Amino acid sequence: MPPLRLAVVGCGAAARSCHLTALPHVPQIRLTALIDPDPEQARAALRWYTDQGGTAEDVLIARTVEEAADAFDAAVVAVPHTAHAAVAGDLLARGRHVLLEKPMATSAADAETLAAAAAAAPDTRLLMAHPRRLFPANAWVRELIRNGDLGTVTRVRWTEGHPYSWEPVSWSMFDRTLAGGGVLTDTASHVFDILLWWLGPDVEVVDYVDDSLGGVEADAVATLRIGGVETVLEFSRVRALGISCVVTGTAAEVSVGTDFPAGECTLITASGEELHRGDVSAVPPAQDEWDELFVEQLRNFADVCSGADVAPHATAEDGLRVARLIEQCYTGPARRPLAQPWLTGTTSRSAA
Repeated sequence: MPPLRLAVVGCGAAARSCHLTALPHVPQIRLTALIDPDPEQARAALRWYTDQGGTAEDVLIARTVEEAADAFDAAVVAVPHTAHAAVAGDLLARGRHVLLEKPMATSAADAETLAAAAAAAPDTRLLMAHPRRLFPANAWVRELIRNGDLGTVTRVRWTEGHPYSWEPVSWSMFDRTLAGGGVLTDTASHVFDILLWWLGPDVEVVDYVDDSLGGVEADAVATLRIGGVETVLEFSRVRALGISCVVTGTAAEVSVGTDFPAGECTLITASGEELHRGDVSAVPPAQDEWDELFVEQLRNFADVCSGADVAPHATAEDGLRVARLIEQCYTGPARRPLAQPWLTGTTSRSAA
């Protein structure tokens, strides 16, 4: 079978550091188009791709999907968040497979429309780019939960905060009209997916606070009930909160780092016996190396698109659940402003 002809739509930092770095190592895929409204960004992405070992031969540079429509059969969509629904929807309507960066969309309604479009055309696949499912520690915790090693899970505490360190090539992540939101839309998209993957789809927003004041929030605290489990999450783009997750069960408690690699992971029984401390081995499809996460993600995408008998790592339904949960936080009755005592009308509790 010939390689899948792939376009990358949106040639910013995510496209380069994740997908274009991995593509030269996925023989099932051939890059045939780079699409960005700014041709200089597309050309810079092509230079990046060739620096990683890819070949520039026959790669079309285009401003729009329409210009390159005959050059590809599948696409990675890495445009600004608020454009996800329109771009992915257009590609699905053209019969192109899509690997979509998170979040699926910045409204539940748009995500539902995309999921419905994908369901209506089963020969055209829509997969989500949720690479944290391939983190060894996250896969390990999921198996502990599924195997009953923790007993009944009663509580999850997730903390992920540090000064913003991603190196964007545009301002889109800081403009609400392009990003759709701040740390919740960005970081929590990953975290919500992992928690729903671990604990199941039933979720209730108990409490949510952030500091957006109409812009992109830098701090957010969410208290959820997922599958009946109390789940408290704190996120920040400006404060060093640490990067950790603790899952407490009636039989044992597991603690992991939430970055990659996870660092020291522990499993301690309720009676205090230490069953594990240290690194966690990657059980396939999880991967030990950062670049291999995206190689595996693209490999799985190519296999699913080819009709191989393999399960997708993350589906449209997974993306839809995350989009719904983000919207519930932002617009639901549980939302309150984060305490900012130097401003009037923001006297709710702080994230501390």
